Amino acid sequence: MRDPEIIETELMEISAIADDSIKFERIVAWCASHPDEVPFALHQMLGRDKRPSATSH
Repeated sequence: MRDPEIIETELMEISAIADDSIKFERIVAWCASHPDEVPFALHQMLGRDKRPSATSH
């Protein structure tokens, strides 16, 4: 596996793409090019998206 910082940089560049169809194509291409890094990438992205849930009173 490559350096985690390189992986994260690549994923951040992909996530910055405004056009959803192009973003999807890049994600698919990235996954096909780096299949061994997909689990790591998913773990990183899911961990980053965790936000405390808001509770209503």
